[in-house]
Amino acid sequence: MFSHYNGVQIFIYPISIFYWLGKESIVMALSNLLTHRLHYLPLSFWGVLLFFILFVMMKNYTIYFQTAHHHSKHLVSDFWDSIIKLHVMLFIVLIIVMVFFVLTSFMSYFYEIRLPLKQAIALFFRLFTILMIFFYYIAAMWLSPYRERGYGDKRSQTLFGGWLSKNPGVALQYTIFLILLVFIAVRLYLLMISYFYDPLFVWLKHYLNFSIHLDLVPLTNIGSIFYNLFMLAVAFMLSNLLFYPIIHFFQVVANRLHPIKLKPKV
Repeated sequence: MFSHYNGVQIFIYPISIFYWLGKESIVMALSNLLTHRLHYLPLSFWGVLLFFILFVMMKNYTIYFQTAHHHSKHLVSDFWDSIIKLHVMLFIVLIIVMVFFVLTSFMSYFYEIRLPLKQAIALFFRLFTILMIFFYYIAAMWLSPYRERGYGDKRSQTLFGGWLSKNPGVALQYTIFLILLVFIAVRLYLLMISYFYDPLFVWLKHYLNFSIHLDLVPLTNIGSIFYNLFMLAVAFMLSNLLFYPIIHFFQVVANRLHPIKLKPKV
């Protein structure tokens, strides 16, 4: 649920997470949050951001360690370095968002120019999460032949840099190929939701009175905020679980076509 490009389908097509949530409960919770409970919006945003950070940390763990980390102790420091870099990156992003917030408030107060703050932050968060997942896994794909030989980050990056200087065209083609594979996989997942998962769950509800959909609750207190965040996290991981067979197949294809072929380490 954390490996490969899992998670990216949510940010490319948000409907792939909203499908697992009751539609009426989504409308009720969002309308309640954006009207009568607007003061809970910062807490909701920080809760979603915290879950995403934990998700990316686990994703990095699956990149560095194919088994338990104590079997690859020489990579533990590289893993923690990646977590530190992640937080530095997020700090820079939050500073940018804060500057934009101050700018919109200034323009609105002094010049009555209202910039679309909420829409801009939502779009920025969506693009940022997509790019972050792509960045981590495209980098992981390029370094995977070296990591499979037990090399650390610095040595892997140095060796890849040497290969890249000699084969920039091949590197660009394979990177574009990886991105296209992911978008094809996500589209296939949406088709499976429409033509396989949806009929299956309708059948289960009709004959077995079993529903897979999760419901959000009205926002009445802080506890309801945490409950809804938990339901979002469950829907997110459920979507990843059902997306995994598709992306795993495409991952096998990508591994077979990887342009860097190293002889097994003796």
